Amino acid sequence: MSSLLSKNITLYKLIFLFVLLLSGCDLSQLNNPYPKDQNNQSILYQSFEERPKHLDPAVAYSENEYAFIAQIYEPPVQYHYLKRPYQLIPLTAQQMPEIRYLNKQGELLTANADAKDIAFTDYLITIKPGIRYQPHPALAKTDGGDYTYHHLTSEQITSANNLSDFTLTGSRELVAEDYVYEIKRMAHPKIQSPIAEMMKNYIVGFGEFSEKVKQQPITAIKDVPMSGVTALSPYQYRIRINGKYPQFIYWLAMTFFAPMPWEADVFYGQPGLADKNITLDWYPLGTGAYWLAENNPNRRMILEKNPHFHKEMYPTEGESEDGSKGLLVDAGKPLPFIDKVVFMLEKETIPYWSKFLQGYYDASGIASDNFDQAVQFTGSSGVQLTENMLDKGIHLQTSVETSSFYMGFNMLDATIGGTSEQARKLRQAISIAVDYEEFISIFMNERGLAAQGVLPPGIYGYQEGSSGINPYIYDWINNKPQRKPIEAARQLMKESGYENGIDPKTHEALILYFDSTSTSVDDRPRMSWYRSSLKNSASS
Repeated sequence: MSSLLSKNITLYKLIFLFVLLLSGCDLSQLNNPYPKDQNNQSILYQSFEERPKHLDPAVAYSENEYAFIAQIYEPPVQYHYLKRPYQLIPLTAQQMPEIRYLNKQGELLTANADAKDIAFTDYLITIKPGIRYQPHPALAKTDGGDYTYHHLTSEQITSANNLSDFTLTGSRELVAEDYVYEIKRMAHPKIQSPIAEMMKNYIVGFGEFSEKVKQQPITAIKDVPMSGVTALSPYQYRIRINGKYPQFIYWLAMTFFAPMPWEADVFYGQPGLADKNITLDWYPLGTGAYWLAENNPNRRMILEKNPHFHKEMYPTEGESEDGSKGLLVDAGKPLPFIDKVVFMLEKETIPYWSKFLQGYYDASGIASDNFDQAVQFTGSSGVQLTENMLDKGIHLQTSVETSSFYMGFNMLDATIGGTSEQARKLRQAISIAVDYEEFISIFMNERGLAAQGVLPPGIYGYQEGSSGINPYIYDWINNKPQRKPIEAARQLMKESGYENGIDPKTHEALILYFDSTSTSVDDRPRMSWYRSSLKNSASS
């Protein structure tokens, strides 16, 4: 119960997206800062706030990194673009992985076997034939079949400053062994994959493999077997995990499990290239819809369409309202629609918003400082664009972001942690007193939902209605959740022994420590709000 309470005080941010459609705009009101010869090209102009640290899929784990590598690398499965709750569908796989359960003797069990009888779970993945990698120097070959750039001379390395200095490129077909190879890369200690320790608990032989190859170079792992990961044919591989772990299928949608050709490590591993930043972390190599044409993270990054991208179509079905929203107009058309994506470095929201209005960017979120300029509330509690925004041809889209923000309790703390009734009621009182509906109103311009559990809307398992509320913090009144009154928090404070916020041990005000990374001047109002909320729970 204590763990549940600490996570039930979460936020879901409602994002407003403004899409600029140049073709529908009155250009007399809008500056077009780009050359006229780009008007007939399919180019999306975006921004990024922070330079990505890693573009190697075995290492990258941040949202700003995924904005790039998710366009370049392809795991076997992906999420359906339109369906909610989110639903996994094949990407490079021909169909969803076949899942088999086995006992300790390796004998096949039925699909409804008891979890305690399942010693291993096999995921059999069959990939589509004909998928090819983007053009890349690592895959270039001579007429004789040798790799052009796998044995670079010191002169070649000295003269190269960028990947483009290696003018010859090649491609090859994706095979199952490339997926096996990437899992081996994650296991190698020198890669330092952030999920390696977790995968040791699940993928059979992962830990043993890691120990075996720790003194070997990355380029040597290709021929070292991992017992739990095997290529069964050119287009099929098997991952065996310990026990039954249904969540593993969702890991297979992350780029950690995207394929990697062994040729990439051989090429990038040559001495001297890393000194010039010619690495996989800087120049990725994948089968996705785009390749990274320019990596200048202090200014801009450019994705261009992969000329070898395989056949993939825009979805033909979605949610009930997707048709009326125009989200199915392109149903069944080949992807991608855009030839190039230009990302410009933009660290501050106000300059970004100004440039968006001038046409530098095609989409923008909306900060609190610009909210009144862009959005107005209607009488029915809805939102709509201001006339000024509509006159510029700007469109409004809203969605609930599938992420959560929460205040957690230190369960090891002597006062607020532990399993005692006193600590439990103290946590409950604080959870009621920290009024996130008020927080959303003051600091987020009503753009958010106070969470009822750890799952946000759109994720499988989220419960609507009275059965989905947190009964310790909310009551179900008039067909909606209503936060318990502050009097309930004060009563819990009294029952926990801290009536009026007084510590019975010291007979002085109870002292609690609030750890936060918020340190700027802009964060001070929020910290003051937290102090005020906690004070309200104590004073009657």
